[in-house]
Amino acid sequence: MVRATALRLIGWLACAGAIALLVAAMVAGTRTDAAPTKAAHVTNASVRLPVVPGRPAAGYFVLSAGTTPVELVRVNSPAKRTELHAMSMTGGVMRMDALPSVRVAAGHVARFAPGGAHLMLFDLPASLRPGATLPLTFVFADGSALRAAATVVAAGGDAAMSMPAAMSMPPAMSMPPKIPMPNGAH
Repeated sequence: MVRATALRLIGWLACAGAIALLVAAMVAGTRTDAAPTKAAHVTNASVRLPVVPGRPAAGYFVLSAGTTPVELVRVNSPAKRTELHAMSMTGGVMRMDALPSVRVAAGHVARFAPGGAHLMLFDLPASLRPGATLPLTFVFADGSALRAAATVVAAGGDAAMSMPAAMSMPPAMSMPPKIPMPNGAH
C-alpha cells in the first residue's frame, strides 16, 4: 500500500515536472536564427475566440527584440481590457497569472503561445468573426509602440503559433515577480 502510494506520488511529480518544462519552453525566449533587425517587431499574431461567447479570448504572437532589449508593458486592442498572462504549475495545479511586463533580451524572441504566456482579451466586440483581423498596439516601457494585425481564429481553431522545440527556459526572456491579485483573482 505504501509502495503503491509512493509510486503514484512519483508519477504525479514526474507529470507535473514535464508540464512545467513544457510551459517554460512555450514562454521561453529563444535566439533568432537570422541577424536581428534594428527595431522590435511582432509576427504570427492571432486571437482565438472564446468557446463561450462573452468569455475572454486569447492572443498569441512572437515578439522579436531586435538589436536592443525591450520590455513589453501592455497591449492595446478593441477589447475593453487586455492583459499579459502566463501559465505556471504550483503544487501540481495549473495557474494563470497576470504579468506587469515581459522583458526580452536583444536578439531574442518571446513566444506567446497556447499553454504559456498569452494575452487575455476581455469583452471583445460580439461582431468579431473568424477570418477577421484585430488591430493590436504593443506598448513598451520606453514609451515606444508598434502595431500589428492579429488574425481572428475560431475557438478550438489553429492559432498562428506552433509549439517551440526547446524544453528549457533560456535567460533571454524574463518575467517580473508575481504580483498579488486583488480578491484572490487568478
